[in-house]
Amino acid sequence: MMTKKGINDSKGEFFLLLLILLALHVIKGGFSSPPPDRFANEEKVFVRISGDIKRPGIYGFSEPPTLEDLALRAGGFLSEAEKDLPSEAGLYCSGTVVEVQSDEKGRRVFRGEMSAFYKITLRIPISLSRESLEGLTAIRGIGPGIASAIVRERARRGGFKSLDELMSIPGIGRKLYSKISPYLIL
Repeated sequence: MMTKKGINDSKGEFFLLLLILLALHVIKGGFSSPPPDRFANEEKVFVRISGDIKRPGIYGFSEPPTLEDLALRAGGFLSEAEKDLPSEAGLYCSGTVVEVQSDEKGRRVFRGEMSAFYKITLRIPISLSRESLEGLTAIRGIGPGIASAIVRERARRGGFKSLDELMSIPGIGRKLYSKISPYLIL
């Protein structure tokens, strides 16, 4: 039978062990946080690829990729037939969606844009000039009411010439503007 002294000794040993583990964790650097924008220098261009691809998904690059670079990162094409890449030349900018379709005629590539929700998650600014009301709500601090006011003001003005014009919209003061402006481009 354990006495009170034995139970207290067990608790003390447990806390001593916990303290030692915590000290080792701190010494090893376990509480250091990753640098702020860890991927900013490595991967600053994010492109989503789907369709006739082995591993569809969103891939990061240090600079805008070609279709060949993107397909290679995604594991290659599903169809084994040797088909030329489409003549679509050029690079894919951050926030692009690429859909690859293959058939007997060859490969076709369709381009689009990621949703605002993907872009905000990946720290890709969204376009104030083109984004939908729903897309604007992806930015923290912009609800349906303010998003609606932005879309109305954009239509009234025929577009925004600068981001600062947002402060003329009721509900957007300096504080909210400074919070949302890093997520927006014209």
